[in-house]
Amino acid sequence: MKYNALRKELNELIATITRDGDRRKPTIRRSLRAEWIYATDRPEAVSKEQAEAAGRRLREAGWESMTEGGWTLVRKATDEPPEGWFEGPFGPEAACCRSLLDRHAERQQEKDKKVEYKLIQAGEEGPEAYEAVCRRLHREWAERLRNRQKLPDVSLRYFGGGE
Repeated sequence: MKYNALRKELNELIATITRDGDRRKPTIRRSLRAEWIYATDRPEAVSKEQAEAAGRRLREAGWESMTEGGWTLVRKATDEPPEGWFEGPFGPEAACCRSLLDRHAERQQEKDKKVEYKLIQAGEEGPEAYEAVCRRLHREWAERLRNRQKLPDVSLRYFGGGE
Protein backbone atom coordinates (compact mmCIF):
# COMPACT_ATOMS: atom_id res chain seq x y z
CA MET A 1 0.00 0.00 0.00
CA LYS A 2 1.22 3.47 -0.90
CA TYR A 3 1.02 6.07 1.87
CA ASN A 4 0.21 9.50 0.49
CA ALA A 5 0.70 12.86 2.23
CA LEU A 6 -2.88 12.85 3.58
CA ARG A 7 -2.51 9.47 5.26
CA LYS A 8 0.89 10.44 6.66
CA GLU A 9 -0.55 13.67 8.09
CA LEU A 10 -3.48 11.78 9.61
CA ASN A 11 -1.14 9.15 11.07
CA GLU A 12 0.85 11.90 12.78
CA LEU A 13 -2.26 13.61 14.16
CA ILE A 14 -3.88 10.41 15.39
CA ALA A 15 -0.62 9.15 16.94
CA THR A 16 -0.70 12.12 19.35
CA ILE A 17 -3.90 10.77 20.89
CA THR A 18 -2.79 8.41 23.60
CA ARG A 19 -4.17 6.73 26.66
CA ASP A 20 -1.98 6.18 29.72
CA GLY A 21 0.00 2.99 29.20
CA ASP A 22 -1.31 2.58 25.64
CA ARG A 23 1.40 1.52 23.21
CA ARG A 24 -0.90 0.40 20.43
CA LYS A 25 -0.45 2.09 17.08
CA PRO A 26 -3.50 3.88 15.72
CA THR A 27 -5.72 1.92 13.39
CA ILE A 28 -6.42 3.83 10.21
CA ARG A 29 -8.33 2.24 7.35
CA ARG A 30 -9.83 3.42 4.09
CA SER A 31 -13.44 4.32 4.77
CA LEU A 32 -16.16 2.12 3.35
CA ARG A 33 -18.35 5.21 2.93
CA ALA A 34 -17.85 7.12 -0.32
CA GLU A 35 -18.06 10.54 1.31
CA TRP A 36 -15.13 9.87 3.65
CA ILE A 37 -11.50 8.96 2.94
CA TYR A 38 -10.35 7.23 6.12
CA ALA A 39 -11.69 5.71 9.32
CA THR A 40 -9.86 5.34 12.63
CA ASP A 41 -10.75 3.65 15.91
CA ARG A 42 -8.21 5.70 17.87
CA PRO A 43 -10.49 8.43 19.26
CA GLU A 44 -12.92 5.74 20.40
CA ALA A 45 -10.16 4.07 22.43
CA VAL A 46 -9.42 7.16 24.54
CA SER A 47 -11.24 9.32 27.07
CA LYS A 48 -13.93 11.77 26.02
CA GLU A 49 -11.60 14.72 26.75
CA GLN A 50 -8.82 13.23 24.64
CA ALA A 51 -11.28 12.53 21.80
CA GLU A 52 -12.50 16.14 21.92
CA ALA A 53 -8.91 17.41 21.85
CA ALA A 54 -8.24 15.14 18.88
CA GLY A 55 -11.28 16.52 17.09
CA ARG A 56 -9.98 20.05 17.65
CA ARG A 57 -6.53 19.12 16.31
CA LEU A 58 -8.08 17.53 13.23
CA ARG A 59 -10.27 20.60 12.56
CA GLU A 60 -7.30 22.95 13.03
CA ALA A 61 -5.41 20.92 10.41
CA GLY A 62 -8.33 21.17 7.96
CA TRP A 63 -9.84 17.71 8.51
CA GLU A 64 -13.53 16.98 8.97
CA SER A 65 -14.60 14.09 11.17
CA MET A 66 -17.69 12.22 12.27
CA THR A 67 -18.03 9.35 14.73
CA GLU A 68 -20.12 6.37 13.70
CA GLY A 69 -20.25 2.80 14.94
CA GLY A 70 -17.08 2.95 17.03
CA TRP A 71 -15.04 4.53 14.24
CA THR A 72 -14.23 8.13 13.47
CA LEU A 73 -14.60 8.88 9.77
CA VAL A 74 -12.26 11.58 8.46
CA ARG A 75 -11.73 13.51 5.25
CA LYS A 76 -9.83 16.51 4.02
CA ALA A 77 -11.02 18.29 0.91
CA THR A 78 -8.36 18.52 -1.75
CA ASP A 79 -8.65 19.68 -5.34
CA GLU A 80 -5.31 18.21 -6.37
CA PRO A 81 -3.92 14.75 -5.67
CA PRO A 82 -1.89 14.60 -2.45
CA GLU A 83 1.86 14.28 -2.66
CA GLY A 84 3.08 10.70 -3.00
CA TRP A 85 -0.36 9.57 -4.03
CA PHE A 86 -0.16 7.37 -7.15
CA GLU A 87 2.48 7.04 -9.81
CA GLY A 88 0.54 4.83 -12.14
CA PRO A 89 0.53 3.33 -14.53
CA PHE A 90 -2.62 5.13 -15.63
CA GLY A 91 -4.60 2.66 -17.71
CA PRO A 92 -7.06 3.05 -20.59
CA GLU A 93 -10.00 3.89 -18.31
CA ALA A 94 -8.05 6.72 -16.69
CA ALA A 95 -7.25 7.93 -20.23
CA CYS A 96 -10.96 7.84 -21.08
CA CYS A 97 -11.81 9.91 -18.01
CA ARG A 98 -9.11 12.41 -18.90
CA SER A 99 -10.38 12.57 -22.48
CA LEU A 100 -13.93 13.26 -21.32
CA LEU A 101 -12.72 16.05 -19.04
CA ASP A 102 -10.52 17.47 -21.83
CA ARG A 103 -13.44 17.56 -24.27
CA HIS A 104 -15.99 18.98 -21.80
CA ALA A 105 -14.32 22.00 -20.26
CA GLU A 106 -17.51 23.44 -18.78
CA ARG A 107 -17.76 21.52 -15.54
CA GLN A 108 -19.93 21.50 -12.46
CA GLN A 109 -18.60 22.24 -9.00
CA GLU A 110 -19.78 19.33 -6.83
CA LYS A 111 -21.03 19.76 -3.27
CA ASP A 112 -18.65 17.08 -2.09
CA LYS A 113 -15.35 15.57 -3.15
CA LYS A 114 -16.52 11.95 -3.51
CA VAL A 115 -14.75 11.50 -6.83
CA GLU A 116 -11.45 12.72 -5.41
CA TYR A 117 -11.90 10.55 -2.29
CA LYS A 118 -12.49 7.45 -4.42
CA LEU A 119 -9.40 8.19 -6.50
CA ILE A 120 -7.23 8.84 -3.44
CA GLN A 121 -8.31 5.56 -1.88
CA ALA A 122 -7.80 3.63 -5.10
CA GLY A 123 -4.36 5.20 -5.52
CA GLU A 124 -3.35 3.60 -2.22
CA GLU A 125 -4.59 0.19 -3.37
CA GLY A 126 -2.70 0.12 -6.66
CA PRO A 127 -3.16 0.18 -10.44
CA GLU A 128 -5.94 -2.46 -10.64
CA ALA A 129 -8.09 -0.71 -8.05
CA TYR A 130 -7.38 2.63 -9.70
CA GLU A 131 -8.44 1.39 -13.11
CA ALA A 132 -11.62 -0.11 -11.62
CA VAL A 133 -12.59 3.26 -10.09
CA CYS A 134 -11.85 5.00 -13.40
CA ARG A 135 -14.04 2.42 -15.20
CA ARG A 136 -16.97 3.26 -12.89
CA LEU A 137 -16.37 7.00 -13.31
CA HIS A 138 -16.20 6.60 -17.10
CA ARG A 139 -19.63 4.91 -17.09
CA GLU A 140 -21.13 7.48 -14.69
CA TRP A 141 -19.76 10.41 -16.67
CA ALA A 142 -20.93 9.02 -20.01
CA GLU A 143 -24.42 8.73 -18.54
CA ARG A 144 -24.26 12.30 -17.24
CA LEU A 145 -23.32 13.51 -20.72
CA ARG A 146 -26.16 11.52 -22.31
CA ASN A 147 -28.49 13.29 -19.87
CA ARG A 148 -26.97 16.65 -20.85
CA GLN A 149 -25.42 17.15 -17.42
CA LYS A 150 -22.01 18.65 -16.80
CA LEU A 151 -19.09 16.58 -15.62
CA PRO A 152 -17.68 17.22 -12.15
CA ASP A 153 -14.82 19.68 -11.81
CA VAL A 154 -12.01 17.18 -11.16
CA SER A 155 -8.33 17.93 -11.71
CA LEU A 156 -6.82 16.28 -14.76
CA ARG A 157 -3.83 15.36 -12.57
CA TYR A 158 -5.94 12.54 -11.12
CA PHE A 159 -5.79 10.89 -14.54
CA GLY A 160 -2.09 11.26 -15.31
CA GLY A 161 -0.07 14.35 -16.04
CA GLY A 162 -0.59 18.05 -15.51
CA GLU A 163 -3.41 20.26 -16.65
